[in-house]
Amino acid sequence: MGWNQKYNIKIVMKIKLHPKAEEDLNKALSYYTNIDINLERKFINYLDKTFSKILDFPNLYQYETKTSQKVLMDKFPYIVIYEQYEDIIMILAIFHTSRKPINLQDRAS
Repeated sequence: MGWNQKYNIKIVMKIKLHPKAEEDLNKALSYYTNIDINLERKFINYLDKTFSKILDFPNLYQYETKTSQKVLMDKFPYIVIYEQYEDIIMILAIFHTSRKPINLQDRAS
């Protein structure tokens, strides 16, 4: 049992996006903006909810690799892949489920 669990201390974690995940996000936003600005807003809203779920329950989701986990977004066909560090959740990828699975080697620690 870690000291934070023993003393019931919650560590505040932050979300950071890997530069490649930022590229993924920009592509998705561009796609949805071209369809409808309201769709882009909905996408951002559901992505924010997904990030909140990861922050609230970082250990809940299935492992994609030895060190990275994945979560499916609600309402949109996207997967968010992340790694946990002491006080950071690093988002490695945000990708459409119809795309060929990405190679995380250049994104992972």
